[in-house]
Formats: sequence, structure tokens, C-alpha cells
Amino acid sequence: MRESEKKALWARVELTQYAQAKLGVKEWGLLNSYGKLMTGPPLGGLYVSGIPCEVAKEFVDALVRGETVEVHLMHRHRSGHYEASSLRWLDGQFWMVFDDREVLA
Repeated sequence: MRESEKKALWARVELTQYAQAKLGVKEWGLLNSYGKLMTGPPLGGLYVSGIPCEVAKEFVDALVRGETVEVHLMHRHRSGHYEASSLRWLDGQFWMVFDDREVLA
């Protein structure tokens, strides 16, 4: 394994430990696996698991601060259903924020 690969792997491990401490193991798994960025280029459309660790950490920090972030959880997505949401962290739970409602993730 090259040094750059080791560095990237350790960065991902550190991010995982950080995010799990802030959000919880299950919640970080949900965000990391199913969180799709709804921002514009260059990262829009990517999943949290595929973005740079420092950017993912910024999303975690924003959620912990109570901010709503432009991430849609795809865990309940149905094919052909294009409604998108943002994501909010409140009282230890994710809330999907739609234009007309909020849904517990």
C-alpha cells in the first residue's frame, strides 16, 4: 500500500471515529451510506462516503450545531420519485426537511 493510500485510509478512520462520537454509530452509518449531497458542483450528487473527509466533517459539525444541510437520505428512496429533502439533526435524530413537512429519518 502506498503512503498516500495509507494517509487516505487513516483520514477515513479518523472521520468515522469523530462522526460516530458526535452522531452515534447507527446514525453515522446512515449518513455515510445513504446521504447524497444536493449541493451544486463539484460535489453535488455524490454520497457522503465519496466526498473528501474534511468536507464530510464539516457536514457533521453543521448538523451538530443544529444547522440544516443539503443532504438527502436515500434510504427510503423509490425509483421515479424525485422529491428531495435537506437534513437536520435534532435531539439525537435525523429529520428529513421537505418543502412542506419534516419527517423523522
